[in-house]
Amino acid sequence: MRNYFAGGAGGMHKFAYPLMKNHLIAWIDKSEMKRRAEYFKKDCNILIDSGAFTAFTKGHKIDIEEYANFMKEFTYQWKDKVNSIYFINLDSIGNPTESWKNQNYLDKKGLKTLPVIHQWGFEEKTLERVVKEYDIFAFGGMVGRKRKQHTIPWLNKCFSIIGGYWRKTNKMPKVHLLGVASDKILYRYPAFSCDSTRFMTVNRYGESEFLKTSKLPFKGKGTHRYKYAKKYKYNYDEDQHLLNKIMEYEIKQYKLQEKNITLFWKNKGVVFDE
Repeated sequence: MRNYFAGGAGGMHKFAYPLMKNHLIAWIDKSEMKRRAEYFKKDCNILIDSGAFTAFTKGHKIDIEEYANFMKEFTYQWKDKVNSIYFINLDSIGNPTESWKNQNYLDKKGLKTLPVIHQWGFEEKTLERVVKEYDIFAFGGMVGRKRKQHTIPWLNKCFSIIGGYWRKTNKMPKVHLLGVASDKILYRYPAFSCDSTRFMTVNRYGESEFLKTSKLPFKGKGTHRYKYAKKYKYNYDEDQHLLNKIMEYEIKQYKLQEKNITLFWKNKGVVFDE
């Protein structure tokens, strides 16, 4: 299982990005794309999102031909320098017909693009088609939805279809879960990969989700939310060193999560060719 680090590390990128192997970057975020590329290595896995949702919220429109050209150029530049490269389809928000038109357009150009099955407007026949025609695809639209009421019942239905295909063909499709990295989800469904921006809370607030239950000696000491930083007297070098330690710990926990979940599903007979 791969856990892609999405979003940005801000001023901590020089420390954080060398520790990461899996990078998810929005194509429209040119500065972040350039910043991350400095740390790509042979063992890195790169997942590029078109940034369609961000563009939609800002009232911008992405040109599919421009996106396709970028995909070709990026693949040519990095295909022999990193472990894997995937691109997410250019979705038309709220228009599944247009989204599939974009998917077909990119497919015909021979570009390895992940179609996205959304929780909103879901149709079983669409998933059945995707399972048969694509070896990797994504589930989206789960961020902000209530897990017990919406996401789990929906994923139960989706993975019931996927499970049927697996039992019939002995081939488990590779599913990427967009914006989901919860243990409760990842130990429940055999996903190939997921992504999360939670590591960014270290840079933003000096906090870590993993540290809330940690017994590490530096838990909670000397870290202050940046927006309140002026109210405190602290040593910058000591504070930055502490944040680096927390960030390092956070990233290590995601890597450990990857290892544990991969082993969990391997013991159940689910092994992906990575």
